[in-house]
Amino acid sequence: MQRSARVVRMRRARACGQALVPALLFLLIGGIGLYVAFGSFQMSGAKLKLQNTADAAAYSAAVLQARDYNFSAYTNRAMVANQVTAAQVVALKSWIDELDATYAGYPDTEDLIRTVAAHPPLWSTPNRRGRIDIEPVRSTLDALLPTVAQDIGSITRALSTAQVHYHMALITAVPDTADAVARQNQPDTHVTAGYFTSVRNAAQLVAWQSYTTIVTPAGTLGRDRFADVVTDGQTLDGFVKQRASSRTVAPNYQQLDDQASPTCRPAGRITITVSHVGGTQLRSDKKGWQSIDASTAHIMTPCTGPIDAIAGHGGSTNGNTRGYMTNPPFVSWSDWKGYGGYYNFGDHTSPTPGLLIPDAMATQFTLGPGPSLDANNGGLLPYQDMTGTPGADDAPRITIEVERDIGTLTRTRQPGGAARMQVDSSGARGVMRSLASAHAYFVRPADDPFGVGASGALLHANEWLREDGKLEYPSTFSPYWQVRLAPVSESERAAARQAHMPVSSTATSRP
Repeated sequence: MQRSARVVRMRRARACGQALVPALLFLLIGGIGLYVAFGSFQMSGAKLKLQNTADAAAYSAAVLQARDYNFSAYTNRAMVANQVTAAQVVALKSWIDELDATYAGYPDTEDLIRTVAAHPPLWSTPNRRGRIDIEPVRSTLDALLPTVAQDIGSITRALSTAQVHYHMALITAVPDTADAVARQNQPDTHVTAGYFTSVRNAAQLVAWQSYTTIVTPAGTLGRDRFADVVTDGQTLDGFVKQRASSRTVAPNYQQLDDQASPTCRPAGRITITVSHVGGTQLRSDKKGWQSIDASTAHIMTPCTGPIDAIAGHGGSTNGNTRGYMTNPPFVSWSDWKGYGGYYNFGDHTSPTPGLLIPDAMATQFTLGPGPSLDANNGGLLPYQDMTGTPGADDAPRITIEVERDIGTLTRTRQPGGAARMQVDSSGARGVMRSLASAHAYFVRPADDPFGVGASGALLHANEWLREDGKLEYPSTFSPYWQVRLAPVSESERAAARQAHMPVSSTATSRP
């Protein structure tokens, strides 16, 4: 038994340490593998972070693009509102001048009434009283309206100028903004120098810059999007578009029911009623707003029968009036025609501009609109508009290329050995680069009863649906521009490889 125990102990002693050799080999191979994997993980993490940085830079650039279009939408809407205010100011001035002139009495009409009426004061006394009643209003409006018109015009000019400058500033700010965002994400990363002005980005830059344009409507004929919005029937109120009314109001203003004078034979009654027409139009050349108000006295006497006589008229305008609306009536029919289907200054008894116009309105037309309330800023001012009609909701893509020097990536020395053991950084000419694209896009949800379309994916979509439930197309009049990342095109990737890979590498990398 003692001998058997000794044999076992000797065998165990000889086997001791035999596992050490494979263990050491495993540790060596595992260490080398871990070292290579660590370098590979470093490269993978660096590439992922670089791509995230490129995405952030591209997204930030697209945010500026969306802000440009939204800023244009807000300022365009503000300018539309100001133009409507300017039209109302012109309309008020024309209306109060005409009302004052009607109460003062038109000389030829007053002479006729004194001749055919038995008691002319029944006509003239209420009118004089009416003129006294409106005198405080007339004085206030005469003092206030020119100031309001000029202030509104100056604000509109400031909005127009700000819009143009903001547009140009954002385009020039994109490279610096994208670079600043890249450096904030990674201090040793930056946008590739000269990328925005390079041949690679030329087509994209042109597409972006030509997507919108600065339009100057004033002085042009033909259709204009801003003018269409301003003169839309839902934009202008009824007072601006058409001020037709009866001036027969209590207490007996501008009306008469009297016996005919002894000189009028046969004897009988004389009656007078007054009708008023008026309207405000945007000039067809879009250089300003014009108003005419006119009243006609409809006189019925037993000796003369029905007579229409001028009771009063007035006019007002803004913008530069030289050479416009100063022709005698009917010489230039286009002067009677405003933009957007408006003509005859609110009197649509005739389907033809300039024909069948009341004498009171024609007389005011020959006199012209009078001094302009705002000669400098009366017309439609420059604004940013879409070029043509966009066929899609997406604005042109903005692609950003960021780069990082390989020397800033790997903090450990790469192991030597065969080529398969090397960690490939995929850096061209010592630099790692990433591309990312983003763009602004327009979205205004349509009525979606199933909730599975675009409106179903938007937060609180039911709160900003159109009232008519229709789909809205991109424009610079609605501030519904948002931002999203976009796929980088294969042509841009190929151009990047061509631009940065060594000639020998690009030649041998083709299949």
